[in-house]
Amino acid sequence: MAKKNDELTLRAVVLGCLLSVLVCMYSAYAGLKIGGVYWPIVTTSLVSLAVLTLLGKTNAREIVVMQTAGSTGGLLAAGVIFTIPAIWMLGLRVSVTDVTLAALVGGITGVLFAAPLRKHLIEKERLPFPDGQAAAALIRAGDAGGKKSKTLLAAFGIGAVFAFLRDALNAIPGVVNLETLHANAAARLYSFGSSVSLIPLAGGFLIGPVFTAAWFLGAIATHFALVPWLVASGAAAEKAAALAGVAKPVGVGIVIGAAIAFFILRGLPEFRKIFSDYGSRASSGSSASRDAGLPKRWTGAALIACVGVLTIITQLNLALSVLAILGAFAMAYVGARVTGEMNVDPMEIFALIVLIAAKLAFGFGVVPLVLLAAVVCIAAGMGGDFLQDLKAGHELRANPRNQFKIQLISVVAASLVIGVVLVALDSTQGIGTLALPAPQAVAVKEIVSASTLSQYLLAGIALGALITAIALKTGFGVIAVAFGIGMYVPIELSAPMFAGGLCRLAIDRARKTDFWRLIAAGAISGEGLIGVALALWGFAAGFIKF
Repeated sequence: MAKKNDELTLRAVVLGCLLSVLVCMYSAYAGLKIGGVYWPIVTTSLVSLAVLTLLGKTNAREIVVMQTAGSTGGLLAAGVIFTIPAIWMLGLRVSVTDVTLAALVGGITGVLFAAPLRKHLIEKERLPFPDGQAAAALIRAGDAGGKKSKTLLAAFGIGAVFAFLRDALNAIPGVVNLETLHANAAARLYSFGSSVSLIPLAGGFLIGPVFTAAWFLGAIATHFALVPWLVASGAAAEKAAALAGVAKPVGVGIVIGAAIAFFILRGLPEFRKIFSDYGSRASSGSSASRDAGLPKRWTGAALIACVGVLTIITQLNLALSVLAILGAFAMAYVGARVTGEMNVDPMEIFALIVLIAAKLAFGFGVVPLVLLAAVVCIAAGMGGDFLQDLKAGHELRANPRNQFKIQLISVVAASLVIGVVLVALDSTQGIGTLALPAPQAVAVKEIVSASTLSQYLLAGIALGALITAIALKTGFGVIAVAFGIGMYVPIELSAPMFAGGLCRLAIDRARKTDFWRLIAAGAISGEGLIGVALALWGFAAGFIKF
């Protein structure tokens, strides 16, 4: 008699996909606002634990399967919002269908390429994947009395009510306009203002003090050193001109330089391990399909389909699409490995590297370039996310084949909504504005639109490479990216994020991090979901009226 599958149950699939969609929606909103998406795995673990426990007759393996599905939406949304908004910022348009297809190709290739890495990275090398371990510990410990679940739900309610009061009832001002609040330049210079939101503060807490400090230092360098000096010396007629003409290209250059240095110092050495790992698998008769639990013919068919879809949406020829998928494969591997070691997946860095290489080598048009970058970015994000999930499953003795299947299903579910969400947010709030600055997409826009490299951009590239080389040697990772972004995003965003990072520093010392992490995650998800829901409502109402 066949053993009943008590992991990949119908309810785990349905509820996990619904959770993935919700996480995708609020992650898109929050990520466009603060330029980052935190790992959602601990949050989705708690939600899965609470829901399945309430339904009864569950186990840790079923919970981790539902959690695997739920966390997918966060990193898929990140890959999309870090890249595709650049198209809107350039005054161009991309269809919901193309966004959906790019998400599907990036998500599916990322999962297919990450699955066979489980044995090598988790079982053989035993990389920590900290959030995966934390999720396993949470599920194993349970939630006696529902205390953690109630905390998360209460914080969600606070975020939701806040967003509804601000956006639906106009009871809270949405954006503070510094130019109207302060009459003189000195007052404006030393007033941070705010895009009134809980997300930057809560996001800064989740990101932590190191990266938010680097981000804020970038803002300080621009607003209190570079811009005043340029204005005083007459190099720029006014603050706005200095910001646009100098600070932005320097900041973007730092991000690009950090990407290049990181890829050379950390990415290239990993390629040798890729070929060594796959070579040993081939000699031993092992295969990616057997590790993943998918028949080899279906793995090949899925990759061929991804190549075909990528060819259609980017208008590349077939050979270049194959090269692009190979690039996604490489970046998914590096993203998974870096996540295992650092618990940070610098997925936008991998997208920028491929973007620069494609622009220099082939000179594609704007839309194909950005869609190509999106596919690579999503694949790298999925690589890190799926290995975090597999680490949790390994700790709880779940069947990785079930996790693989649910991950693919949830990729499809999240991909079907992300395009509509992005279009609705752009039409109702405006992507690239103070409300939704989309910092990573700004760097993508500058790369694809640049015909020449300005001296400021080149200076930024050199500085970013230098900072990253030093930071990697001293254990600070890719903080140059945060510093560069801080140089060109509104300081109204940087200040509350830094405040959140300082709160995290104090709370870590008080050893109350787990409790406040739930508060921060709940506030972000509550505000994000209401923000998206109102945007979708406004978009639908405008469409129907039209």
